[in-house]
Amino acid sequence: MFGLNAIRKTFGVVALAAGKVSSFNEKFKIQDRIDGPFPEGPCFWMHGASLGECKMLLSLAKILKEENPSLPQILITTQKVEVLKFLAPIADQEGILVSIAPLDTQRAVRNFMESVKPVLLVLAENELWPGFLAAMRARSIRPSVALVSGRFYRCVDTGEFGAIGFVSMQTGADLTRFVAAGDYSVSAKTIVGGDWKLLSWAKSGVEVEPPKDPTVDTAFLSFHKEEWKPLSQMLQTAVHENEAVVLAPRFEEELCQFRAGLLKENIPTVEWPEVKKGAVSLVTTYGKLTEVLKVSKSSVIGGSFSRTLGVHDFWESLKMGVSTSVGPYSRGQQASVEALLREGAIAQIKTPADYATRRVPDVKVVYSFLAHEREKVISSYKAFENYIHMTLQMDDSESKTHSDTSV
Repeated sequence: MFGLNAIRKTFGVVALAAGKVSSFNEKFKIQDRIDGPFPEGPCFWMHGASLGECKMLLSLAKILKEENPSLPQILITTQKVEVLKFLAPIADQEGILVSIAPLDTQRAVRNFMESVKPVLLVLAENELWPGFLAAMRARSIRPSVALVSGRFYRCVDTGEFGAIGFVSMQTGADLTRFVAAGDYSVSAKTIVGGDWKLLSWAKSGVEVEPPKDPTVDTAFLSFHKEEWKPLSQMLQTAVHENEAVVLAPRFEEELCQFRAGLLKENIPTVEWPEVKKGAVSLVTTYGKLTEVLKVSKSSVIGGSFSRTLGVHDFWESLKMGVSTSVGPYSRGQQASVEALLREGAIAQIKTPADYATRRVPDVKVVYSFLAHEREKVISSYKAFENYIHMTLQMDDSESKTHSDTSV
């Protein structure tokens, strides 16, 4: 622990120096992440990194707020400025706070905790920041951190796992690795609860139905510049077959590189929402994937055509009844992808040449698979809700007892 704290202290010094460079500070909000201003608490704190994680937390926050109106003000934090910009107007309409997350340094976390006064922390997927865990352990009588929709492979330090009171992992393999990393001494309530990106859909009762009158043949979603070579080959095939194609880059800052690549390959382009047969419609604005999927026959999910990346959210495509394909790699979601492939609910494109002959999954198979996932997600959510009520009630009761004793 001493070594980790030393690393965090050094990182804090480096971050302070970096924050003095105006262009760097503007892009990453370093000073805001150290000194705030942060929202005034007490707050029910949720934290995620990517847009997918934070959209999941936003859905969770809306459900909790509706079903548990007595909860403290809900706050969602993220490390990414572009995610914060996307979330802010939506969260504001729902009465939910959003903020840039503190850096995991002693000064930044201290400033954040003093302002926000979190009563409970919900972490999405694998955001196990040791400084966040340590601060919550120091603040709360009971373990007051929940890890939901968890994915786990390894962790630099597990010394603060005692702060975690509830764990819902996506798969049994994730749960096994998590418990083993804690030397099998994790005292938290643990459950295999599926991917909570499906939570809002699962509770809605809506069934899987293909889009009506789709105008897009194939949507290539969340692709990185590192995937350009296989992507360009698939795009050329699609355009040659006179498909109406949509391409949504993962990062807005890589848009120029994709545009230049399309021009170099002489691939005709238009800009979304225009769609044209034999051309690629380029999505130039963050957060349009749901809009695209509503009019798409099929999708190919990015992050899966490079060994070093992680496959992105395929659940949204599946639950909207869109025939879904992934590439040869499934880092971060290997167990889920293997299960989907085994059941025939998604297709796999192992090489760009496979694109033209890829299998179209039967929507009935997708429906059956998602019905099982729905049960897991709803069951784990109910367990999570019970954990929240027990933790907050115990903290209130013990705080009152401590106050009475002091008097």
